[in-house]
Amino acid sequence: MKPISHTPIRVLVAEDDPLIRRSLIRAAKSRGVSVVGEATTGPEAVEQALALRPDAILMDVEMPGFDGLEATRQIQHLHPTPVVVVTAHDSPALLQSIAESGAGAHLLKPANPADLTSAITIAMARHADLVQLRDLLKQKECLVREVYHRVADQLGIAATLIHLQALRAPHPMTKDALLACESRVRAMGRVHAALQGAQTQTSIPLAPYLSGFVRELITGLRPDLNYQECLPTRTVLVDSSIAVSCGLLVHELVMNALKHAFRPSQPGTLRLTLALLASGRLQLAVADTGKGLPSQGSLDASTGLGLMIVDTLTKDLKGTLSVSTSSSGTTFSIEFNSPSLRPTP
Repeated sequence: MKPISHTPIRVLVAEDDPLIRRSLIRAAKSRGVSVVGEATTGPEAVEQALALRPDAILMDVEMPGFDGLEATRQIQHLHPTPVVVVTAHDSPALLQSIAESGAGAHLLKPANPADLTSAITIAMARHADLVQLRDLLKQKECLVREVYHRVADQLGIAATLIHLQALRAPHPMTKDALLACESRVRAMGRVHAALQGAQTQTSIPLAPYLSGFVRELITGLRPDLNYQECLPTRTVLVDSSIAVSCGLLVHELVMNALKHAFRPSQPGTLRLTLALLASGRLQLAVADTGKGLPSQGSLDASTGLGLMIVDTLTKDLKGTLSVSTSSSGTTFSIEFNSPSLRPTP
């Protein structure tokens, strides 16, 4: 925080009423604050803030063009700046809107000089704290991204070693088991590689994340299949732990469908569904038009390991698993709650 008596704070005054604007300017100057610009509309306030880069902004609420709260939101998005909202009202709803806009303080009209400088000081201090928190968050995300990168690399090495061992296996069943193990290790590596590439590790858009997995698997193993997906129009954000479990679930279900549901060269359809239910739960489903499960209901016809893995991952999500199968196909559906779920428009 700059000492007012030594280094004047540079402020922009955004107020459409000329009498109140002059009053704010006089109050600011009487306390050693430098007024570097004036604005009388919301759009002008945004323009002046970007051009002048003031240390703080005194922002009226009701202005032509768009109001001061919208101007504050745009300024925080384009060039974060401490804002003091100057208003004649202090209803709880208005104070909530002021806080949500990104302003750091509010001041009731008419403002006396001491209160004005106190509000500016508070707004600038809160802004400095927010900047510091954002910097710490960026550092944390860089560290987490590096962890995902290293884990993905190590899993890739492990998968390669398993593959080499599979080539030396003397018995076909041993070789198949090792190759299945390799596939699952590579799946975990793929999950961490996808998380590494996400924009933020604190919230992952679930639909495109899962869609990328399925498209990659189908392209590599059965590009002749018809792939369909039904994904929510709203962005569904979950934290990384939920994303990891969902990624491994989808990988396991899709891999087993590609391996066991369709006969060689048989045409068919694979469908991925992610839905946000009215109950607030998430529904994740993988369906195929293949030959259906064997009579014992095992996802992996040889060992049942695939179904065990799916069941374990479903329990990790505290969800419920349902399976419907017939000669015309199989659908696996998992419903679960996500504590971190944040749907956005």
